[in-house]
Amino acid sequence: MGHAGNGDTPKQRNIMLRMASHGSSATSPVPLVSVCVTAFNSEKWLARALDSILMQQTSFPIEIVIGDDCSTDGTVAVANAYRVRNPELIRVLEQSANVGMQRNYYETFEQCRGKYIAWLDADDYWTAPEKLEMQAQTMEADPAVSACGHFGRAVTNDGKVMEASFPFLPPGRYGAAEIIRHNILLSATIMFRNGIHHGLPQWFFDLPGLVDWPVLVLAGLSGDIVLLDRLMADYTFTEGSAYNSKGSVYGENLDLRFLEVLENVLPSKWRRTVRAGKGEIYERLAYHFREQGDFEAARVAALKAFRTPDLMDNIAGKSKAMLATFFREAQWRLRGGRAQQ
Repeated sequence: MGHAGNGDTPKQRNIMLRMASHGSSATSPVPLVSVCVTAFNSEKWLARALDSILMQQTSFPIEIVIGDDCSTDGTVAVANAYRVRNPELIRVLEQSANVGMQRNYYETFEQCRGKYIAWLDADDYWTAPEKLEMQAQTMEADPAVSACGHFGRAVTNDGKVMEASFPFLPPGRYGAAEIIRHNILLSATIMFRNGIHHGLPQWFFDLPGLVDWPVLVLAGLSGDIVLLDRLMADYTFTEGSAYNSKGSVYGENLDLRFLEVLENVLPSKWRRTVRAGKGEIYERLAYHFREQGDFEAARVAALKAFRTPDLMDNIAGKSKAMLATFFREAQWRLRGGRAQQ
């Protein structure tokens, strides 16, 4: 994977000129952990996210770097109010023009001084005061760990729990093979070694709504990813967000596009792994299309689920997807083409 924005190039200097930074780090200790908070029109939720950071109990210095992507509401006012109260801890970066989610993430990462970067979107929040301490201790103890995560809940902004615990994996160590096939961590649970993001290639900036998975793939290619056995964050499904508001099919297709890119850029030894991941996405697409009554699209997806992986990879799952598609369509036709009640 090629570099995107490394070095003091004219392009990088132009990037920095577009940003207005408030808050001084001249007298602040060098942090072990930088907390990257990216925001866009997040006035309603930013205070909740910042409070969950400020409650952290750590034995080391941290910093909070807030990157605002030219919000049109009161997001910057909220951020600056917190900065004024915590000038030694918080910096606010303001884009002078909207640059998009990926670019705002990257540029905020670039301003993080810590050895490790912890990730928190403005509409998410942490639920345990020991989160940063536990993750940093895990990474300090083992240089082979490139990223560390934990379990989190998926919730709505009104507090409804959509998923009580994610991911659906046991705690432990995971490598590239697992993270290439699945995006295994919620963004609000991730801590990674500063500098990993330098490997993000130009195509990263063209994948709207997808940031955490590319970073985790880079982490998995350079070391291990540790999943701690603790539930310490809430990931919020926010109405109108870039990813969650567009539905399951949109999300699956975006993930599929990412894997198609990986298939072309990763070494050939990862081809089978990538194609297995694509096959699983096609299975889920077949399910979504069946639920929508779009049986033609479901057939196409089910056939791709069968053909895309190597022949015997996930044979049970992909066979089930294909049979379920044909069975549901047959039921539909026997009912005279009426939607199932």
